[in-house]
Amino acid sequence: MVYLRPTMTAPVPAELALDRRTALPEDYTFLLMDHPRPTWEGHPNNGQWCQFWLARHNMFREFGEGLTDACKKLLAGEVEPKGFHEWFMTRVSFFLGELDTHHKIEEYHYFPLLTRSDARIGKGVDLLESDHHIIHELLRGAYDTIVALDGAIQEKPNEVMGLVPRMHDDLAALDVGLQRHLNDEEDLIVPLILERSEADLGMA
Repeated sequence: MVYLRPTMTAPVPAELALDRRTALPEDYTFLLMDHPRPTWEGHPNNGQWCQFWLARHNMFREFGEGLTDACKKLLAGEVEPKGFHEWFMTRVSFFLGELDTHHKIEEYHYFPLLTRSDARIGKGVDLLESDHHIIHELLRGAYDTIVALDGAIQEKPNEVMGLVPRMHDDLAALDVGLQRHLNDEEDLIVPLILERSEADLGMA
């Protein structure tokens, strides 16, 4: 599970690192005041690509929260390891795989497209790519724990409960970073789409 990611074009200010920021500064979200979140739904420039992209983000949010909650239930003895295993493994594999694919499509196609379309978004794209590197490392850590937990449930049941707290913490850390990233990514990109339209940006 080792993927090559594009090299970032500029360093990210330390105060804007994914684990430190609570929102993007106004000079990054330069169109958000003109296009605040309550105006997104139903906007004439909120086209098929934007709607699909936002739906994927919401799916990732739901998966992150649901998987972490499942670990809590296993720790609390509310579910049996076998039932947890059957429910969890399919969903967590889908979640991690789809998240990595989603990021690669953004990095190799949509981020360069947006930067070429409007240079003002360049430093924001650098920040998002920095987020992707951090999230990828969190994803890899979670994957390693998933492999260990999968093996324990199938072959070493006495080790299962010792791995569940680590699984919970790995997924919780991934979810926290991902939630911050998704919110900021949307605040940066959606207002630009609403301002210019998907066709004008070459996204339609």
